[in-house]
Amino acid sequence: MSEIHSKESYNLRSMIAGKDRFIVAHRGSSGTAPENTISALQHAIEAGALMVEVDVQLTKDDHVVLMHDPGLGRTTNGKGIVRSMALDELKTLDAGSWFNEQFFGEHIPLLSEALQLLKNHAVCVNIEIKPPQKEDDYIARLLAIVETVIAHNMQHVTLFSSFHHESLKYIKHNYAGLYTAGIHLPGDQRLPSEIASEIGCEGFVCALPELTHAKAQDANKHDILMGVYTINNESDFRKIMKYPVPALVTNFPKRIKEYVQQST
Repeated sequence: MSEIHSKESYNLRSMIAGKDRFIVAHRGSSGTAPENTISALQHAIEAGALMVEVDVQLTKDDHVVLMHDPGLGRTTNGKGIVRSMALDELKTLDAGSWFNEQFFGEHIPLLSEALQLLKNHAVCVNIEIKPPQKEDDYIARLLAIVETVIAHNMQHVTLFSSFHHESLKYIKHNYAGLYTAGIHLPGDQRLPSEIASEIGCEGFVCALPELTHAKAQDANKHDILMGVYTINNESDFRKIMKYPVPALVTNFPKRIKEYVQQST
């Protein structure tokens, strides 16, 4: 699929069928703005990313928010666990200053806010489903995430990915029309098509050091959308160009898109 797409082609099915390289902004444009914030999403949109990857957590009162870690300490001025705090408490936190003072006051966004912004700009979304924590009702968390996507009528442009393949199997069993992508598990020797046959996924994701020609060729042969992370510099880009991988996951979407354009 080309880097510029129309509203009519704004769906994952056309991206899966396409073979052209495109940019996936990792946690938004997380190299230029605080990860998983509205600013990071806006930077990704401005850079021309066709897809934005986000991480989500559940609040104490069952709201889905954008946040990578279970804990608040790394990316906010708060302490404690996201799941132990209500949304109103989280809204008071600063999620931007840790990255740069210019982002002071950046808030933790709801998944619904992120989806609406991406929908307005015809950008697809990859929601990474985190593996269950201790005493975590991961089914309830899955349902909250999926139902938020459905409520925004974004199911045709959303890819659910996870290291926790059981979560993806649950999604496929209960929402057969949704798109999923298995993330490579350390030590797993299976090819993407073997994983897809087990969990029914349409996509496969791995880290750049885990990429092999066998994996890339297998995914390409079986029409599995393959993504590789994290392509952040020219050296990474030169490596990925040796493989038939369409989805380039990066913290710097503007930079990597320029490399893609220069190579065509």
